[in-house]
Amino acid sequence: MKVYFHEIKDQDLHYTFNEATPWVMEVVGQLDERMDGIIRPPNWKPRSRPTEVEFTLRRIDDLVHVNGRVKTQLYLLCSLCADAFHYPINTTFHLLLTTSEIYADAPREMANKSTSLEMDDWLADEDDEDEDDVPAMDLKGSDYEVTVLTEPAADLKEILHEQITLLIPMQPKPDKNEKDDCLKCGRNQSSFLPNQEEFIKENPFTVLKNFKKKPESDS
Repeated sequence: MKVYFHEIKDQDLHYTFNEATPWVMEVVGQLDERMDGIIRPPNWKPRSRPTEVEFTLRRIDDLVHVNGRVKTQLYLLCSLCADAFHYPINTTFHLLLTTSEIYADAPREMANKSTSLEMDDWLADEDDEDEDDVPAMDLKGSDYEVTVLTEPAADLKEILHEQITLLIPMQPKPDKNEKDDCLKCGRNQSSFLPNQEEFIKENPFTVLKNFKKKPESDS
């Protein structure tokens, strides 16, 4: 879903989506991990799950401020045992978009300069409306780089995909208790990892430490 810049004014433009929105569930479902590879059949449909997505857009000068929130869950594979588990997603984000090339060289400085008192009030209002279980945002203009677009449109589908992807850990694991027992399968997570001595002993590259370079013969 694209919102073109000419549709965005200096007043809030608000969008709300949920699990009944096809393109939202397509984005979320494509980020689920699968044991049978990444190729999905033509009749593939994402698993349904409670999902809340919000976007608020406002245009100030030649910058479009995108304020958003997403709450859903992904189906990931544990990096230790490969069991599937639910990974919660609950975050807020803020983006600055423009088509002006003047922001390409010094995006942070230009973004900070363009943040007016009116914008500060808007961001403060957005913080007040956040739920208690959502991390608070530090929305200072100097903290965000400007994304320079070739097309004057905010692609909400692409933004949602990017923001969720940033939250996926490289080695996903379910939560554990104080004894390192997995809350999903009950196995001890630390037992899956070899201790340092075993790793060094079994590491095939440790034989290279005794390798001596053959002296070069005189020609």
